Amino acid sequence: ILIVATLVLCGCKITKPLIFDTDWWTDVDDACAVRILLNSDKKGEIDVKGICLSAVDNESYESLGKFMFHEGYTNIPVGADKDATDFKGIPGYRKPILESSENNSLTDKDVSNCVDFYRKILSSSKKKVDIVAVGFPNTLSKLLQNTPDQWSPLNGTELIEQKVGKLYLMAGNYPEGKEHNFCNASRSREAGAIVCKNWPGEIIFLGFEVGIQVVAGGTLPKEDLLHKILEAHGSANGRYMWDPLTLVIGIIGNPEKAGFECIRGVCSVNPETGENTFIEDANGKHSYVKMIHSPEWYSKRLNIMLSEGKSVMEVYHEEL
Repeated sequence: ILIVATLVLCGCKITKPLIFDTDWWTDVDDACAVRILLNSDKKGEIDVKGICLSAVDNESYESLGKFMFHEGYTNIPVGADKDATDFKGIPGYRKPILESSENNSLTDKDVSNCVDFYRKILSSSKKKVDIVAVGFPNTLSKLLQNTPDQWSPLNGTELIEQKVGKLYLMAGNYPEGKEHNFCNASRSREAGAIVCKNWPGEIIFLGFEVGIQVVAGGTLPKEDLLHKILEAHGSANGRYMWDPLTLVIGIIGNPEKAGFECIRGVCSVNPETGENTFIEDANGKHSYVKMIHSPEWYSKRLNIMLSEGKSVMEVYHEEL
């Protein structure tokens, strides 16, 4: 308490360490989320320890590197599940990034495998690290199943228990159904089952049914690279905001303060079909969120974050 008080009195910000895990694949809301992530890091609200990719192809690293450079970052550690080359879909929205004049600071040699990425960051962190995962869950399942190594004498489960705070996961359709991040391939279906069954800490899910109601990104100026990305995706007037909403909850660290109700219980995933089921239980370590405001309430805030460069906390502290 004395340490916290001293930091507050001297004007120092206490930032929350956070890892962002994304597929960076076929949907453009990942790019919207990365902008919000980095703007909030710039304002000292979070300390981005790294970005991990749960799906990769021959354009993944260059496109992410160029976009991060455009947003003012060149030194964020990046990891990837380098085996995850079998997901369905074509990431067409990356074309404007690849054709841009931005420098590319990211190649394969700069990217760690996802297990080393996570274990190095977590083992060296003095504080618990929150994870916001908005893509496929295979990176998380690999971390869970890992054994002691050069980074830590702890196995995956033990390391998560000791070093991870909350996991915010965009996946599923609640209270039950099917959704892309769990269902896309056998890799994601099996990983979803493993993570839901074995993750030792709290998981807060944002499902398909929430993000499909909220559209943002349509207010960006045409010269903005993010607008060009949205346009290439076919979403010049805005896109559904699954990933940015999950990130906002993770940055604020409290679903209720972010404008959501939490339903507590236990989520499970069928490893064959990817279908998720949620059983309510007051003692469960899982929760899924429900909106308590109109979709426009969330859209307005996200549009300000995307168009005006404001951070999550700046926007949520304003009266709109």
